Amino acid sequence: MTGTTHALLAALTVVAVVMILRLVRLQVLKAKYTILWLTVGLVLAIVAAVPNLLDWAADLLGIWYQPTLFLLLAIGFLLLLAMHFSYELSRVEKRVRALAEELALLRRDLDDEQG
Repeated sequence: MTGTTHALLAALTVVAVVMILRLVRLQVLKAKYTILWLTVGLVLAIVAAVPNLLDWAADLLGIWYQPTLFLLLAIGFLLLLAMHFSYELSRVEKRVRALAEELALLRRDLDDEQG
């Protein structure tokens, strides 16, 4: 990557970290997601700070076109993120179903006491 690309990546990393910290401070983003996104920011900061890191890793893995490694890592990350959110959604749906059932039982008990 060129020096301009690294400078742009460094600037974007700083902006992303500042936005993440702002979202946490406003209590919009939960702590477990903060750790995830700060880790992503740290990885991007390392890639921006060490210009030849991706080139070296691509050569080590036998990837001829170095940006392909970055895209491969990004796609892998997005797949893991989709899997994690699917897990969280399934867990939340299970909790909502249990709460709805409990609410239905409580309403039935209340109706039985009133009627």
